[in-house]
Amino acid sequence: MRVLVLGGAGFVGRAVVQALREQAGVQAFSASRRAGSGAAAAQHHVLDARKPDALRAALHGMDAVVNCVTGDAATITEGARRLTEACTGAGRPLLVHLSTMSVYGSTQGWVDEATPLRTDLGWYGQAKIAAEQSVVAYAHSGGRAVLLRPGCVTGADSPLWVGRIAHWLRAGRLGDLGAGGDGWSNLVDVADVACAVVLALRLPWTPGEAPRAFNLAAPDSPRWNRYFMDFAIALQAVPVRRISARRLALDVALLGVPLKVAERLMRRLRLDSNALPPGIPPSLIPFWQQEIRLDSRAASHDLGLQFTPYTSLLATASGAAAHL
Repeated sequence: MRVLVLGGAGFVGRAVVQALREQAGVQAFSASRRAGSGAAAAQHHVLDARKPDALRAALHGMDAVVNCVTGDAATITEGARRLTEACTGAGRPLLVHLSTMSVYGSTQGWVDEATPLRTDLGWYGQAKIAAEQSVVAYAHSGGRAVLLRPGCVTGADSPLWVGRIAHWLRAGRLGDLGAGGDGWSNLVDVADVACAVVLALRLPWTPGEAPRAFNLAAPDSPRWNRYFMDFAIALQAVPVRRISARRLALDVALLGVPLKVAERLMRRLRLDSNALPPGIPPSLIPFWQQEIRLDSRAASHDLGLQFTPYTSLLATASGAAAHL
């Protein structure tokens, strides 16, 4: 089986490529706008997934394609639409699409894959829903597709849920948020997401079948406050501070938005933005409070996925953060 991974140079994409290359009988090719390096460079395509001709050429001879592309709203939405069009013209390979829990919007409580999608959490969720709609249309036209909806993807290289959380904890900008951190974290190891992709390639399929969707979150992932507390203790960033809602809102207003603007400006000027302290995005305040808990039993029962337990997720996060 020949598999193309779009966005293969990103955090999730790299893990997917590695997992596929460990499978007997699978040839995995990565694609991104960045050039590959090392021994696997020959199996890497420099590709802008928004360009139909280049996309069709990369899909030639592929049995499956995994869409790990991320970016702004246009990249997510138009990229998915053009990908499904290119797949239709390339023999309709199996399409495994990496979506997100954000498609459920502000829904509260236990959420399974049949829960209605909601567009009320801003541009990211809206773009991801539009991308899913393109995938559904592809399936209805005779294509084979699988949707994966991860929660918060963690792992040694996780830029937000490990790297930035560690920075905020060490700086005393994050800690026990009280009621502001009582939402469920829905953490999932990046290796589990990659394993779900591998397992999705083996799913039985009937022509004309609607795409199967799978939530991905460790069943024992805790509430945010516990994760922050456990992570801080593991990092020896103690005593853990109690951060009031007012203080967190001030941090976001005074640092979060200006730092994000500065980061984007420096990237446009091709300057190193890593020297900037990471700002806390405004979207995280309601997110850390949201009582949404992904029901991932279908991934366990139907895919056969065994989720990495929370204690292992925490050990990996703290081990990686110790070197940051």
